Amino acid sequence: MNPLVVFLMFILSKIFSFFLSPFIWILVIMTYAIAINNDQKRKRLFLISILMLLVFSNTWLSNVIQYQLHAAPMRMQANERYDLGIVLGGMTSYDRVNKEGHFNMSSDRFIQVALLYKKGYIKKIIASGGQNGIFLEDNFREANFIAENLIALGVPSSDIMIENKSRNTVENAAFCKQLIDQHGGISSKAVLITSAFHITRAKETFEQAGIQVRPYPCAFSILPSATIFTAASLLPSSGTLDGWGGIIREMLGRVYLRVRG
Repeated sequence: MNPLVVFLMFILSKIFSFFLSPFIWILVIMTYAIAINNDQKRKRLFLISILMLLVFSNTWLSNVIQYQLHAAPMRMQANERYDLGIVLGGMTSYDRVNKEGHFNMSSDRFIQVALLYKKGYIKKIIASGGQNGIFLEDNFREANFIAENLIALGVPSSDIMIENKSRNTVENAAFCKQLIDQHGGISSKAVLITSAFHITRAKETFEQAGIQVRPYPCAFSILPSATIFTAASLLPSSGTLDGWGGIIREMLGRVYLRVRG
């Protein structure tokens, strides 16, 4: 595909993602309510926006839905051995002030790929991830940062391949396929290491790109205990409201894959 078309699609996806936030929906409804010259309709719109705020800021409801999107643990069996493990980015953040990369709340991806290698389940690693933002961040590339830290843990650089151009899951899969083909392919499935919330969509994306994978979910952000209803879960949470963008994006991504597939 033409690089310009790919870039424009990436920009459009980022703009589209912005409008997936329920906070934006509520803000639009309230703005419209203030602007219209109809008291009855204004009251109805304000009521709708308040109800939406209560629903989308409810932690218990969010946890229940997110948990349904999580894959269950898929632990390695003693006899499992694979040529390659692919670990997806999304586990780091870049600090423009200190000019440094840092691991974030999804860093269990890094821990698990290191453990899989050290325990002998995978022979080589592809670190996949470029930059998630629209604008360059001092040329910070997530895959390079991951590889540097794997080497610091004792993984030989000869056992690490770097894919540092991708900005989303579709590009992760496409560029990893190119890299695998350049190195002569693999004789077994590749172990795909990413967050449990993301693994289902990632698996389908990679298999549509021509890479058969053994999924290895990690970074379990919602545990079964989080779905138990408590009185405290009725309290509105701004963090929960903010998290709905990711939930909706994941659900739409899965629908898109099914339609495309």
